[in-house]
Amino acid sequence: MLVPKGITGKTVGVLGLGLSGRAAIRSLAAAGADIFAFDDAVAPHTATADIRPAQFAAWQDWPWHKMALLVISPGVPHHHPTPHPAAAMAADQGIEIVSEVELALRAQPTAKLVAVTGTNGKSTTTALIGHCLNAAGISVAVGGNIGAAACSLDDPGPDGVLVLEMSSYQLETTPSLAPDVAVILNISPDHLDRHGGMDGYIAAKAKILDQIKPDGVAVIGTGDPHVQALAKTCAARLIDCQIAEPASAPAAQRQSVALAGQHNAENAAAAALAVTHLGVSLATINAAIASFESLPHRLQTVAACGKVRFVNDSKATNGAAAAKALGAFNDIYWVAGGLAKQDGIDPALPFLHSVKKAYLIGTAANAFARSLAGKCPAAICGDLDSATRAAFNDARSADTGGTILLAPAAASFDQFANFGARGDAFASLARQLCASDNGGKHA
Repeated sequence: MLVPKGITGKTVGVLGLGLSGRAAIRSLAAAGADIFAFDDAVAPHTATADIRPAQFAAWQDWPWHKMALLVISPGVPHHHPTPHPAAAMAADQGIEIVSEVELALRAQPTAKLVAVTGTNGKSTTTALIGHCLNAAGISVAVGGNIGAAACSLDDPGPDGVLVLEMSSYQLETTPSLAPDVAVILNISPDHLDRHGGMDGYIAAKAKILDQIKPDGVAVIGTGDPHVQALAKTCAARLIDCQIAEPASAPAAQRQSVALAGQHNAENAAAAALAVTHLGVSLATINAAIASFESLPHRLQTVAACGKVRFVNDSKATNGAAAAKALGAFNDIYWVAGGLAKQDGIDPALPFLHSVKKAYLIGTAANAFARSLAGKCPAAICGDLDSATRAAFNDARSADTGGTILLAPAAASFDQFANFGARGDAFASLARQLCASDNGGKHA
């Protein structure tokens, strides 16, 4: 566990009791802080042992006059569109608002630090960096916005590496972030309500570059003008800036099912640049890429029967992410829709050449159908079950079969608790359909 220094005896509020909030409480308790905790969705009688070191109380009842710090969960707004009233109270009283990741960094870990962000691809790149470091025999801890909360990690030590995926929300509230390697893959419209528009979102992502170590490196993608501008800013600041070109991806990426597609070529190139800076050889990187497995809900093959395979990319929650998935396969039967984001389906429209038909679900179905009219055959199916079954019937009837791709280009919250639940439902149905399809043979 990473335990912040200088917090003993201080009063700290924790707002939000998800994974990061509970990790923060455990870390603060180990540091000897006096902790007050609250979550709008958690009743006092349902609080578990995880928060017993804290006093569970309505935020209005906290001792604000002696509060030193407010630790806020990523899902809780502190600026836009409207700050949570507890965050507004902290701001009014000059109380610093920080993330759980900030607590981990205030533990002053001795390991080198790699921080990874981007609208799309950051989880895959973070995991691949960790995988390459493991393959090189380097002690590594991976977490943050992926897997374990940062405070839950152990310090890998002075010869090790701490690899953190960072969301835009976390970057806004982690002022101590000073990476040895900062990776920023891409920026496309997302979470704009939380950042007051595109400029605010770009500014939040750019914070990963603010305090790179003097001998550190920035690894930046090439796919959009926003990151291209940040690369120029790095050069003007005399930061060592290396560009992750898809064409420069290690050779093993081209044979990797888990890293299929042009976007994953860029992710692999970025990961290779990051770990090369940390002393990992190209031979080790290629071997690691060859053994890398897809993360859940990210271009994950979940079932196959005959000439049909099912690919779960439920994490493709915006149009830009779906576009990258569409570029990775041929003969696609595309399941899309849900709760549309700011960019809708538009970024995916230039990538329809391999789509045989789209099967649309959720509240965005009608709008997506209008966007696809005249460009791609589409059917409004309403729900995931109906869409997946319809796609399977069409794919198995085709001579060439095809890929049934869940790449929703939309959030899940209209029909599912989160993108993981949506992906799990798709995977479960895919396996059922294959199991019942005459032993995997075409009917």
